[in-house]
Amino acid sequence: MEYGKELLVSRISQVRDPVQKRLLQDVLVDVFGELLAYSEECYYNLEQKIDQERRDPDIHYSIYTGVCKKDGLDSASRSLFEIPKGLSNEIAEEHPNEISRDFYPAGYLGTLFLACDYMQIRACMEQRHPAQVETDLGGYRTTVALSYTRAWQETFSRLYQQFVNNQRQWHTINCPFLYKFLDITDLEGAVPRDAVIQKVAIDLGELSGCVMDDMALVWNLRQEVFQPKVTVTAAGHQSYYEHQILLEDQNAGYLAMPEGEDLFSVIFSENGLVVRTGKEAHPHLKLLKIEPMNPEKDHTALRFPLQSNVRNLRHADRQAMGQPRFLWTKGEVERMLSAYEVFADFELEDICPDLQGELQALDVNPFIRVHSFLKQKRKIALVLHAKDSQDIFRYEKLFFLLAELQLCTDEYEWTGILR
Repeated sequence: MEYGKELLVSRISQVRDPVQKRLLQDVLVDVFGELLAYSEECYYNLEQKIDQERRDPDIHYSIYTGVCKKDGLDSASRSLFEIPKGLSNEIAEEHPNEISRDFYPAGYLGTLFLACDYMQIRACMEQRHPAQVETDLGGYRTTVALSYTRAWQETFSRLYQQFVNNQRQWHTINCPFLYKFLDITDLEGAVPRDAVIQKVAIDLGELSGCVMDDMALVWNLRQEVFQPKVTVTAAGHQSYYEHQILLEDQNAGYLAMPEGEDLFSVIFSENGLVVRTGKEAHPHLKLLKIEPMNPEKDHTALRFPLQSNVRNLRHADRQAMGQPRFLWTKGEVERMLSAYEVFADFELEDICPDLQGELQALDVNPFIRVHSFLKQKRKIALVLHAKDSQDIFRYEKLFFLLAELQLCTDEYEWTGILR
């Protein structure tokens, strides 16, 4: 195309008649310009078609998480919903804020949100704190301990299990807020179990100003109940029930949750899904729907920016996914991490295989279980520089990136150094 343009320009330069020269210029601009625009449009459509066919298979399974005051929830939100405490608990699903204290271990007094650095939270969890507890039966002085919120930890753990049950590849959920929510436990047993907790005042010293009460954790997931079309199908010497569900929202992700079924299979298609169960036919079937995020249509009063595990696969990333093994070089690691939006908060300084000396253990992800027959694993340290040194979530974001790398290999153990 460019050679044709150069040929026409050279021909025009040889024309002496101004009328003919003007006509040739019009031909060059109009005819050649239209051909060039048409050619570029064809190439663009071809690129879009290829990208559509080779797009990220998990594009509809991105999890967004946020935190807000309970009175800041948007009841009309299409994307963000309060996270239930215990995904499989019926009471938690219907009334997430009305769970009895019997759901928690003995001594549970409540939950607080501590908006401070990870290292400071770890120090708080290792100490014991005096507290004044006000109840409907009176006031009590006791000693309390802080630990990660058990109920929401269980919720996220069950979500990971749902991904496994549906044979969907899952990635680490980037929820730094989860590790700021702490359960308060009465160590002395001074507060009666049947007492209604009205207020818990804990002496945290200089961190007392970081305490936030009545905070809610939100994400873009909710449960929906469908009435499937059920048929009985034979397979070998056994029969199973086939549940066909048509889905109208093509931009959402779905996970099947048939009650009482330990083993089931799910077949995903563009128009819906088929759930095969062996125990019984389900006239009503629960699906966990992952809503597409639309910030413009959501009015949840978030206290901090949303976090997600969204990744953007580029051509090089799609090519690398077909390779039999990963090459653990600095450039390759940076390519892998840069696909995730959260990596924009960091700069990769280096990776250090076989780093000598002991490194502080990091909470990579409590839901990842790595099994290996190797007794001694090689350690690789990821050295990152946080662009914002005041970001209280920088360590939790580092854990997310480490967990994603850990999922790619079983023979190495990843750890992180933040500078």
